[in-house]
Amino acid sequence: MGIVAPPNSANNDALWKTINKTQPDQLEIVKVDFKVSENRTAHHTTDYELDRLITRRGQRVHLELELDGELSEETIVVYLMYGPKPRISKGSLIRLELGRDITKNKFWAMDYEVKGKTLVMTLMISCRAIVGEYKMAIDCVGKDEELTRFQVMEPLIVLFNPWCPEDDVFMSDESEREEYVLADEGRIFTGTADNVVSRPWIVGQFEDTVLLSVLYLLELWDWAAEHQKADVVELARAMTALANSNDGDQGVLCGNWSGDYTGGHPPSSWTGSVDVFEAYWKCRPVNVKFGQCWVFAGLLTTIYRALGIPARPVTNFNSGHDHDESNTIDIHFDSRGNSLAEYDDTTWNFHVWVEAWFRRRDLNTTEWDGWQALDATPQEDSSGRMQCGPAPLSAIRSAAFNIGYDVGFVYSEVNGDIVYWILEEDGDMKIARVDSVAVGKMVATKAIGSDELVDVKSLYKAEEGSAREREQADKAAGQGARAYYLEEYYANHRHEQDIEFSLVPQSIKLGESMVLELRAQNHTDQEKSVKVTMTAAACSYMGDCGGDIKKLKNNIFLSAKQHSNCSLYVSPNDYIPILAPDGSLKLSVKAEVVGTSQIYTVTEQFHIRKPKIVLTPNKTIYKKGEQLKLKIQLTNPLHIPLTNAKIRLEASRNLKPINVNCGVIKPRNKMSATVSIKTKCCGRKLIVATFDSKELKDIQGESVIEIREK
Repeated sequence: MGIVAPPNSANNDALWKTINKTQPDQLEIVKVDFKVSENRTAHHTTDYELDRLITRRGQRVHLELELDGELSEETIVVYLMYGPKPRISKGSLIRLELGRDITKNKFWAMDYEVKGKTLVMTLMISCRAIVGEYKMAIDCVGKDEELTRFQVMEPLIVLFNPWCPEDDVFMSDESEREEYVLADEGRIFTGTADNVVSRPWIVGQFEDTVLLSVLYLLELWDWAAEHQKADVVELARAMTALANSNDGDQGVLCGNWSGDYTGGHPPSSWTGSVDVFEAYWKCRPVNVKFGQCWVFAGLLTTIYRALGIPARPVTNFNSGHDHDESNTIDIHFDSRGNSLAEYDDTTWNFHVWVEAWFRRRDLNTTEWDGWQALDATPQEDSSGRMQCGPAPLSAIRSAAFNIGYDVGFVYSEVNGDIVYWILEEDGDMKIARVDSVAVGKMVATKAIGSDELVDVKSLYKAEEGSAREREQADKAAGQGARAYYLEEYYANHRHEQDIEFSLVPQSIKLGESMVLELRAQNHTDQEKSVKVTMTAAACSYMGDCGGDIKKLKNNIFLSAKQHSNCSLYVSPNDYIPILAPDGSLKLSVKAEVVGTSQIYTVTEQFHIRKPKIVLTPNKTIYKKGEQLKLKIQLTNPLHIPLTNAKIRLEASRNLKPINVNCGVIKPRNKMSATVSIKTKCCGRKLIVATFDSKELKDIQGESVIEIREK
């Protein structure tokens, strides 16, 4: 949309048209200059591919109207209409004429200056305007109320404005705005706290299909009144529901943790949000298959940044999932040391959600302003929908469950104590151990201006083990479903144990043998005997077990003040046949000190390190339009062939996702392929690759190039 001249004939595709003229001598608009380049530069929207007037709340928009005569006694009135039934009382029908102070941005306003046959018009967009698409009409009203109405056919798009102090999403720091609003590439961290995997992610908020899809989601949000779409709290929460489709609301992405991805994409194959939105735009309102937590978080980050809301994905390592509102993570064993997984809450290796930055006017205090936790992963129902948040991080840190918005649920994810229960044969339960430090080991996000990891755990909870942190944990458990047991245990069992147990850290490489070790340290002056049961099982990153791999029962004899290790040896032949292609290992341990009441129980997941895809461009600096030749290499680490192998490539605003078929990769062999890519957009560009096969998934690779003008 630039300078628009009137159409030669009636044409529904025209950018504007006259829809009413009652007198032949009434004024007509000869052309309209929407000053797209000037306005989009001022509104920080030049990066959007969509060729429309894209603006932000709380700023002015400049237009020029050329008439076929000079304005004398006529009045100009502008109408902006949002949604199918716009109303002035709901803020979805805006009527603008001269008179309102245009220097203030709380309300919509209009001003214009007459220069002969030209009107130089300025519109002020309210800092509390509804976000989305507005239809525009311009009336030229004569002295006898006769009018000519001009309908602009392309909608005006209004977004949130983090540059505007009066907008609820205002972010004062320029480097933070660059990172959390304008950056179209990013990082999502997965793996484990001891073995973090840095996964590149193409955010892609400026792609045309992405913005169109996000605007479509605003239309799908039909359980709210139109004026609620001006409220960032309501809108941000609604988007957590619409990013997933698991509650039948025609949302974008279907979650799947079954391991069977027939009819869709394995979650690990996605390299960014653009590919997901491309698929959704083509098949809407049918959902895209399939996603897991990091894909939902990447998608939600894209939605928020596209709308102008500062956002970042964050990864909680050792993330608790409380199913029964006990505010603790409960793990169960029988009296013989066997895991009773069907009763358990779960602890995920990692879980990824999104933090968005905005004020909380709805809570009537500035205490809860700032970063808010929101989660699009369909885990638990919240107010009848698969949605979560916005939970203020400051409220999570204070265990302020009373404010709602899923604060309690997120609290248990980052700071719930893990409680190990023994279920006796008579049905009674007793607490064997409480681990107060295992959950929320680290909350990781990408650093501003670099790909480094930053731990923001302190935003969610006080220092682990501090009096403040323990006070909040006790407060949370005391409000939960198992408060009676926990209050008694906390009051009487916080003391030193005779034997100190710990698992020896492991670095496990796919295709190699491993030794899983339990270390026992005797702190007493007496000999001690310990009965140990160790079980290795295949599991997903969510902690769900897929079958036992190997089990060991052993006795450890400890001399006074001495230590000893109990080791479980696992070979590739033991774990590869049963390990899920995108899975990991879980070790469950029960250790009973003979002759005492001390019982130690623990479960821990071990991330298996996988090879990387090696991407080698023929050079690192290219001229715009030049062909990039990219060499792709990957070595099969297994002693079995990889079948139906393919690699998926994507580069922000330069390469739509493509698949490279690799066929069968023989055991321990290296595959190699070369692709050619035409460079399009200038700047630093990230190329991302993911690998998928029947036997092995979730392998990434990346490379960075720079594209310059010719």
